[in-house]
Amino acid sequence: MLSLSREHHTSLVMARTARRAANENENNVMARAVAMTAAMASIEAHWHTLMAAHFEKEERLIRIAQDTLDPRAVTRVLAEHAELRILAAGPCALEPAARLRRFADLISAHVRYEERTLFPQLQSHPCVTDADP
Repeated sequence: MLSLSREHHTSLVMARTARRAANENENNVMARAVAMTAAMASIEAHWHTLMAAHFEKEERLIRIAQDTLDPRAVTRVLAEHAELRILAAGPCALEPAARLRRFADLISAHVRYEERTLFPQLQSHPCVTDADP
């Protein structure tokens, strides 16, 4: 679980980057467009280099321990993973600033929820420590 918690830090850094780009000076259209494009490229790269594998690890642990986890926690985490996949690297109908804000807000809340709710539940399952990535 420690490795997953450490990876959460980089996602929180991505959230800050996304939030800053989305809130870039609206009076300077070019600077804002450049900042948003760069932020989306960073988020997509982060998805491919870390987040996709991170989600796979978490989802594997959820499958292992699902019988002892709060079903609402499982439903929430999996739904957020699905939305974050789209926000990070999928086709998305949101305009760029809204997409960046949604990514920032969701990944921040998601990390906090996993750390405070899901991970303690996972850690109490005897098989998870053996399967820890």
